[in-house]
Amino acid sequence: MATQGGKRGALRRERTVRRTLAVARPSQRERLIDAVVELAGQQGYQNLSIAQISAHAGVSSATFYDQFSDREECLLAAYHDLSRRTLASMGSLPEGEWAGAVAPAFSELLRGLQQDPDAGRVMFVEALAGGPSVRAAVRGLLDGMEGNAETLLDSAPEQGVTLDIPARALIGGVRHVVARHLRTHNEDRLPSLGEDLLASMACYAVPAAAGRWSVGPGALLGPSVAASEPPAPPQLARLPRGRHGLPPGAVLRNQRARILQATAQVTMEKGYASTTVAEIVAEAGVAKEAFYRHFSDKEEAFLAAQEAPGQQILDALTRAYFSAEQWPERVWRALRTLLAAIAANPVMSHLRLVECYAAGAMAAQRGEEITRSFTLFLEEGYRARPEVPGPPRIVPQTIAGGIFEIVQHEVAERRTLELPRRLPQLTYIALAPFLGPAEAIASVRSLSAAEPAGAIPGEARDQFPEQAA
Repeated sequence: MATQGGKRGALRRERTVRRTLAVARPSQRERLIDAVVELAGQQGYQNLSIAQISAHAGVSSATFYDQFSDREECLLAAYHDLSRRTLASMGSLPEGEWAGAVAPAFSELLRGLQQDPDAGRVMFVEALAGGPSVRAAVRGLLDGMEGNAETLLDSAPEQGVTLDIPARALIGGVRHVVARHLRTHNEDRLPSLGEDLLASMACYAVPAAAGRWSVGPGALLGPSVAASEPPAPPQLARLPRGRHGLPPGAVLRNQRARILQATAQVTMEKGYASTTVAEIVAEAGVAKEAFYRHFSDKEEAFLAAQEAPGQQILDALTRAYFSAEQWPERVWRALRTLLAAIAANPVMSHLRLVECYAAGAMAAQRGEEITRSFTLFLEEGYRARPEVPGPPRIVPQTIAGGIFEIVQHEVAERRTLELPRRLPQLTYIALAPFLGPAEAIASVRSLSAAEPAGAIPGEARDQFPEQAA
C-alpha cells in the first residue's frame, strides 16, 4: 500500500510540476485537461466547477473560456486524451490465440489503472456522468473495442481456440469489475484480479472450428417474440379544473406520478444535465408549486422515479426464478421477466439504466443495484457440476456486467423492443461458465424450443407501470 500510495503521490507531484513549470505539457489547454482529470478522479465530475478547474490548473476562468466553451468540452478533451494514451500503452491486438493476444494488453491496462487511478476513474466512471458529447465518445470507443475484439475472436486459427461470447459482453464484464474497484478506491487490488478475470474469459473457450454460437442467429428468438411497435406511454389523467371533490391524497398521488413520468420522458429526450424543472413541469401539466410540494429539485425527482419500482422488479425476478425446478430454467425465467419489463417500459428503463450515471453518485449506485442483485441468481451455478471445480468467484460479477452491458447498450440505442429476442444469448452467457459452453447451448436450445411465440408478456406492463407511481 505504501509503495502504491507513493506512486500516486509521485504522479500528482509530477502533474503539479508540469503545471507550475510548464515544461512537459506547456500549454494552458493541457494544464486544464490535467486539472479536470485529477479533480474529477478525486471528487467526481458532477461536483466540479469551472472556477475549481481553472484554479487547479493555475489559470484564470477567462483563460478557461479561451480554451473550452464549458466544462463538458474540457471533459471530452480529457477523455479523448486518456483514451489515446491508454490504447497506445496496450498496443494493438495481434491475430492468433485469444489468450496470447489479450493477456499482455490486459495486464498493462490493469497496471496503468493502478498507477493512475484518477485517469481510470475519469475513463471508466466519471465519463458516464458527462453530457451527450462525452457519452457519445464513450460509445464510440466501446464500439471500436467491440469491433476489434470480434475480429480477433473470429480470426483464431481453425485448429486453435476462441471465445464463444459476444465481445460487448466480454468488455462489459471487465468494465463492471474495474469500474467498481475504481469507484470504491480499491484500485490497488486490480493487478491481483488479472488472473481471475482472464480465467473468467476462458470459461467461454471453444475450438475455433466449432464456431461462435453466441453471435449467430441461433442465439436470438424469432421476431414474433418482440412487439411490432413501441407501447404507447400511459397517459395519466389530468385532474379537472376547479372544484372536483377528489380527496387530497388522490390529488397528491396523481401529481407525483405525472411528475415522475415527466422526469423520465424529458431526461430521455434531452439528457439529465440539460433538463430543467420548468420542462418537467410543462411535460407533467402541473404548476411549479406542485413540483416543489413533492421535490426540492430535479435530482430528488429523478431519484424518486428511479427508486419507485426497484423492489417490485427484484420481487418479480425472484418469483420468476423460483417458479422453475432446474437452475438453467430458473435463470431463463428471471431474465425473461427482466427483459420483458424493460421492453414494456422504455422511458423508465432509459432513466434507470442510462441517465442514472449523469444524475450523481446515488443515482449511479441505484442504477447498478439490479446488476448486483442478479449475481444472487448465479450462485446456484456453483453446484451445477459438483464433479468439477467451479469458476473463479469473480465470475458472477463478470456475467452480470456482461449481460447488463448489452442491455444498457440496447436501451441507450432505443432498441428496447428487441431485448426479449436476446433471451437465449443472455441465458447462455449466464450458464456457460458453470455448465461449459456445449452444455449451455444444449440447455438454451431446449428452453428456446419451449418458449411460446408472442408479444411482450402483458403482465410485464402491469408489474412495472411506466408512471412508477
